[in-house]
Amino acid sequence: MLFGNELPRRVVRVARIAGLLFLLAACAATSAVKKGDEARNEFAELPEGAFAYIRINVKPARALLDSFLTRYGLGTKTVKTFFDRTDTAVAALYPPSPASPLEDVKRRFLMVADGKNYPAALSSFSLFFNPAWQKARSVTGGKYWHSQKNRLSLFMRKNKARISDADPFFNENRAEAPESFRFFSAGAQVAAWITNTDFLDKTLARMDIPVTIPALALFISAYRYEEDWQAVFRLETPGPAQARGLVSVLNLVRNSLSEGYGDRIRSPGLAAFARFLLAEPPYVDGSALILKSPVIPEAALAGLIASFRI
Repeated sequence: MLFGNELPRRVVRVARIAGLLFLLAACAATSAVKKGDEARNEFAELPEGAFAYIRINVKPARALLDSFLTRYGLGTKTVKTFFDRTDTAVAALYPPSPASPLEDVKRRFLMVADGKNYPAALSSFSLFFNPAWQKARSVTGGKYWHSQKNRLSLFMRKNKARISDADPFFNENRAEAPESFRFFSAGAQVAAWITNTDFLDKTLARMDIPVTIPALALFISAYRYEEDWQAVFRLETPGPAQARGLVSVLNLVRNSLSEGYGDRIRSPGLAAFARFLLAEPPYVDGSALILKSPVIPEAALAGLIASFRI
């Protein structure tokens, strides 16, 4: 790994990396815990091939979810009512297609929510008289509601809802989380599995940061302790040597932040995230780098999430 000649400059650059990692956790506030057999494959109702998979237990994570929704203008009465009825949810996220970013048939997200007393019949009745919504046929043969204007598709039953910007059903193979993710995220109220970490290097390259992240996958878990939260990050690497190398770099950043170099980071939110991530020393677990945040109040974590623009 190569850095610039000045310590403050390389501290700023590497601290940005830490901020990017936690930014992924902020995105994680849109996801679900399954029961029975699906507990062994919590993403079984989602297709394989997504960029990221997220799950959330809505009730204990509601304050974080509401903060996220409000930050991005999604905190409407309708959306809040929907989550009032939702117990758990899982979501698959897809990056835009560079060849045709506005192509409607390209799926950008798919969420499956489990809850109670969804107004399925009332919603269908209302959408029937709304010219912006039409019935569409799924690849599986079933029917769902779709709005070309809103780029949104909806399938709802009393205890389950499927929401996407394309067909809410799929004919691909079902997604299956790695065993290491299932072990790592057990008991977490919010968890995310980032399947493709190439975006880290590409993002850093656009920022003129000459750093390569030897990552195979990124796991994020968030745990609630009464009114406090703790986030844990697991960056899977090809081997222990790569994990140890990342630990050395982040320890340099951590020591430099404690000496006041974080004040040189232009974004106050990014500096706060960097300090939050590196409050505890990073360590190696086999071939993975582990970052563990301090336990902080729920309001503080919600504020950190709201301070970033995704």
